[in-house]
Amino acid sequence: MVTAKEKPQGTGTDCTPGHHEEDDVKITRWENERSREANKSNLLLMGTLGVILVVLVVVYLSVPRVPTQRSPEGLPLATIPTASITATRENLRLSPNGTKVGELVEGAELEVLEDRGAWVRVRLEGWIWKASTSLSGG
Repeated sequence: MVTAKEKPQGTGTDCTPGHHEEDDVKITRWENERSREANKSNLLLMGTLGVILVVLVVVYLSVPRVPTQRSPEGLPLATIPTASITATRENLRLSPNGTKVGELVEGAELEVLEDRGAWVRVRLEGWIWKASTSLSGG
């Protein structure tokens, strides 16, 4: 005797009570419909992501860029080496062994523009009293 949960050998049908081939067809149709719906959802998602990407690119390209500041030699400022004075006092000259034009104190920060062995050409930025300059007259 065959019980309700056993499947007879050699037959392709399920002998469980209430199971019919029409149910298999309905399940297959339902699975196919779910697959189509998932594909539509994926396409919608990809389209939405594509639109977002286009908007981001347009925004990125429309933002004005600040030009990279460059030294007089054309180097980006980020690559200009710096140095600070380690001696108590150091002379500032127009050229190696040239005319003294000033004196720097320990800790003064400088941009190094050129290295020539024992000498370096530097740029110094700072403030001086306007009344001590030729600009004082107006």
